[in-house]
Amino acid sequence: MNETKIDWSDLYLFLAVARGGGLAAGAATSGLSAPSLGRHMVALERAIGENLFNRLPRGYDLTAAGMELLVEAEAVEEQVLAIKRRRDNANAHLPIHITAGTWMTRFLATHIRTFSTEGVRLVFRASEARHHIGRREATIGLRNTRPIEASLATRKTTRIAFAPYATPSAALENNWIASTAHTPSANWVRTHKKNDIKYEVSSPRSLLDLARQGIGQVVLPCFVGCQEPELVQNGPIITSLSHDQWLVVHGEDRNQPAVRNTIDLITKLIVSSRRVFEGNC
Repeated sequence: MNETKIDWSDLYLFLAVARGGGLAAGAATSGLSAPSLGRHMVALERAIGENLFNRLPRGYDLTAAGMELLVEAEAVEEQVLAIKRRRDNANAHLPIHITAGTWMTRFLATHIRTFSTEGVRLVFRASEARHHIGRREATIGLRNTRPIEASLATRKTTRIAFAPYATPSAALENNWIASTAHTPSANWVRTHKKNDIKYEVSSPRSLLDLARQGIGQVVLPCFVGCQEPELVQNGPIITSLSHDQWLVVHGEDRNQPAVRNTIDLITKLIVSSRRVFEGNC
């Protein structure tokens, strides 16, 4: 027996055929085609130097050597599953860092109970700057452009619309509040309303605080402005600011059960609120 030619994948395929009693059932379990699975079994027999199956019209029966390997393969399987369980349990308690812009972080915080699960610690990192998920600066990111890094997995969640908002009294005046942040909406205000800017803020969150005071108009994502009872939409959706939103995770991290579950729950939350995100308030 040449043990250097055998690894867990060989044994996994062998178990699929042995337990299924043939190639067809083994293919359904393993995901390989029956011909491909048959070639793997021939190669395994050559590596071991013994016949593992009696190939009969009704299926595959194990030989004495096959029965012996079955016992050994099941012992290896138990060890592999034990390792996986330990890793899954460890990963379940790792903190999941979620990075998003100011407004999306606020939305997630408002709906935290819909995706926070027992035993999982969530760390929110609100920033207009982009964290590098490929270098594990964050676990999950919500972005306004689709990343191009090959190591990342992406999922489009919704389209986000922007519009001007103000209190009813401020909507009658032409005072504007601008943000000094380098974001598309802040740039739009500085470009189109530069002669009407009366106040400036360094934090996008302060736009909402000042707008509530009725001292000027602001540009907000519709999913923020629509939910504020003091504010009214004071103009059409600004189509040049509308963009798709992407949920981003490292391709390896997405297979961790806690991360995958959090991704699914956040996506479900966003999709269920899609009308508001798109400005259909």
